[in-house]
Amino acid sequence: MGRIAYQHNYKLSSNHSQSWTLLVQLSSAHDQLIAEMENLDRLTLGPTPELGEITTGRWRISQASLRRRSLASTVFGFLAGRLDGQELARVKQVQSADQEMMRRSANHVGKWTARTICEDWKGYCQASRDIRLHMKAHILLEKQSLYPLLELLAERGI
Repeated sequence: MGRIAYQHNYKLSSNHSQSWTLLVQLSSAHDQLIAEMENLDRLTLGPTPELGEITTGRWRISQASLRRRSLASTVFGFLAGRLDGQELARVKQVQSADQEMMRRSANHVGKWTARTICEDWKGYCQASRDIRLHMKAHILLEKQSLYPLLELLAERGI
């Protein structure tokens, strides 16, 4: 459990445990979301692009985030039924942080509509960078907290 899990590249293996499958799926969702955030980062570093590019970039992040959130919810439920004590408390802290991230993201999307983005491109770029920093920090929290727990259960064949 002392591994630096967030540096691993998880792939399907002969370990067919439910925890290993969830770990592979969550890792893939994290990778996809990071790739979509990097794409939007490239867009917000330059001059105002076509609105369609921004809309597509935001939609892709939204879809990747939804996939990550859905898998995280499944992982929370899976772990909650198998852990107790400090490990369970840690899972609940990550779950609470996930809910806060969802509220923060919803506020961002609500504030930065197509109209407000066009009216204040620089402001949007900064707000977009800020929300992506929070998202990356949350992904790191999930990697550092959930991956080791899933690995431990996978080693037990659970």
